[in-house]
Amino acid sequence: AARRRGFVGRTGEQATFRDALKAHELPFHVLHVFGAGGVGKSSLRAEFAWLCEQAQVPAIHVDARDVEPSPDSFLGAVQAAAGLAPSDSPLQALAARPERQVILVDTYEALAPLDPWLREAFLPQLSENTLFVLAGPNPPSPAWRADPGWQSLVRTIPLRNLRPEESLAYLARREVPDEQHRAVLDFTHGHPLALSLVADLFAQREEVRFQPEAAP
Repeated sequence: AARRRGFVGRTGEQATFRDALKAHELPFHVLHVFGAGGVGKSSLRAEFAWLCEQAQVPAIHVDARDVEPSPDSFLGAVQAAAGLAPSDSPLQALAARPERQVILVDTYEALAPLDPWLREAFLPQLSENTLFVLAGPNPPSPAWRADPGWQSLVRTIPLRNLRPEESLAYLARREVPDEQHRAVLDFTHGHPLALSLVADLFAQREEVRFQPEAAP
């Protein structure tokens, strides 16, 4: 709940994901979210997980930082996140589920060596009701776009800084004084992590006056 109170903006991205969850047939099967560090990929992934919960769609979350870039390690992580028994085959169990399900993979860059295996071996075995969400700093590799089998099944979302109105909404939600908003926006340019750090500064020191020239 605390995380959601600090989440603002990304309405278009949320709508894309929400519409896919509700669609009778998935409009795409891979959603690739990418953007620079601190731009809010993990926050959006958490919002996607919350939308799954609201829609009562099972969601499996894998943080690639905790996974070796090998098929066995990835399958083991999926098995654990899905709550499957050690004797269960993750692929068979997931493929057998007829209902809509979502697999969320954060820090996808750590699994770069697995990209061909995921595209050619893992994903084709899943059910047609499975949505695979990847989040990382890089756009999809050229192989996703070059493969005619995947071209129409992949949707990309490039994440950029928050718009000014979204940034102002965030600062207001974090109770940053109104008279400080312009200086903060001029310094952060809507970068979510920078906005968060400045808001933390105000939360820790109520009488502080933001001075961009003194910021690290």
